[in-house]
Amino acid sequence: MEILSRLTRAALVGAALTVLVACGSDAGSGASTPGETPGAARNADDAADSLTEPKGDECERLTTDEVADVIGAHDGGQHDYQLGGCVWTATSGGQAIHATVLSKDEYEAVAEIGEPVTGSADGAVYDDIHGELWFPCRGGDFCGIKADIGESDLRKDVALRMGTILQGRV
Repeated sequence: MEILSRLTRAALVGAALTVLVACGSDAGSGASTPGETPGAARNADDAADSLTEPKGDECERLTTDEVADVIGAHDGGQHDYQLGGCVWTATSGGQAIHATVLSKDEYEAVAEIGEPVTGSADGAVYDDIHGELWFPCRGGDFCGIKADIGESDLRKDVALRMGTILQGRV
């Protein structure tokens, strides 16, 4: 349901931008409206667009065995168009692990911000509903782990464990 909501929002934004450009608007020209930070809309668009582009080594942030220990047999990892980074999807059972490193703009565009959590990096937050763990890493970027696992307690444990691994590699 969350994916559908995000896709709907992205489609609405895309449709609105198309109408603005088609009508001769100055959208994308760098002009800003009163009170708007110049380039703010462009930065949000750039952040969202960058999530659709694979960046190369994103599926090497976690090993096949590390992911298999959590969700069992999986697809080996694919580019994650939802959060950027990589998503490993179990071949049965519907479970998945997402791992990503995002710029601050990308992070603010897609992250489900949670509550402060211990047992991970300084400044880490965890959202129990979505199983998302986020923490500052690598010079202003944000690292994220999303554990798509049905059991709430296990989901948090997995997110914290995978987050510790990710933190050691970036």
